[in-house]
Order: sequence, then structure tokens, then C-alpha cells
Amino acid sequence: MKGFIDDANYFIGLLDEGTNLGNVIDNYVYEHSLTGKNAFFVGDLGKIVKKHSQWQNVVAQIKPFYTVKCNSTPAVLEILAALGTGFACSSKTEMALVQELGVSPENIIYISPCKQVSQIKYAAKVGVNIMTCDSEVELKKIARNHPNAKIVFH
Repeated sequence: MKGFIDDANYFIGLLDEGTNLGNVIDNYVYEHSLTGKNAFFVGDLGKIVKKHSQWQNVVAQIKPFYTVKCNSTPAVLEILAALGTGFACSSKTEMALVQELGVSPENIIYISPCKQVSQIKYAAKVGVNIMTCDSEVELKKIARNHPNAKIVFH
């Protein structure tokens, strides 16, 4: 996966079969307390893959779109991108973040309820054409600044 092997902000480790996760976490907490490092996050990235597989087995005809603002951890986004998941982005920053992972614009929905004109124009420039809309004011703003946009009303 792109990014985290040489990124000093992330450490991803694979546990051997039968390894006690509680012991691993205890050791990590101990090491962090000695070095004065900040908080950390422990997650099972394999569960993302398993849940995606379950989704495909049950409702393969429906494409999931992950809301980036829920958790924008690079490891999570990279796994989801590799699985072909779509992304629901609420800002230019989020759109750029997932596009840097190789996600095509067709797999991005711009979802902000109150879109800035500059961000609508950015979406148009990078080919993000699907947007949500829940008011007449937003619809007019989108129409003026991204006439090729496809709208999902909610």
C-alpha cells in the first residue's frame, strides 16, 4: 500500500497467529509511557476487508460509499480504495486525499450540505460530478458552477 511504510506517523504491524492482542497493547502502552509519546490507535484492518467481502456476498449490486470524515486514517482509506469502495467527501481536502490514493472521480460523491462555490468549482475541475443536494439554493449554486453535475437529492 502506498504511503505508510515510509511514513513516520504510522506503524502497521502484522500479528502472528495466536498472538495475544492484549499483551501487544500493554507492551505498546508501556513503551509509549517511557518515551512520552502521544496517544495511539489500535484497529483490526482485516475487519474492513471481511466486512467488504460480506457486503459483496449480500448486496453486490449496491456500491458502498465511505464517508471520509468518519475516519480519514490513511490505512483505512487505502484499504477501502484498493477494494474499489466509493468515497463520500465533504470538502476539497477530502476529495484530493482520496484522489491521491488513485480513486477515480466517478467513485467520489461531494456531500457537503452547504457547498462553497470554490469547492464546487474544484469538484468540476477534477471531474467529481456526483453531488448531494437538499435545497433549492444549493441546486442553483451547483447549476451555476458545475453544470455537468449529477445530483442526488436527499
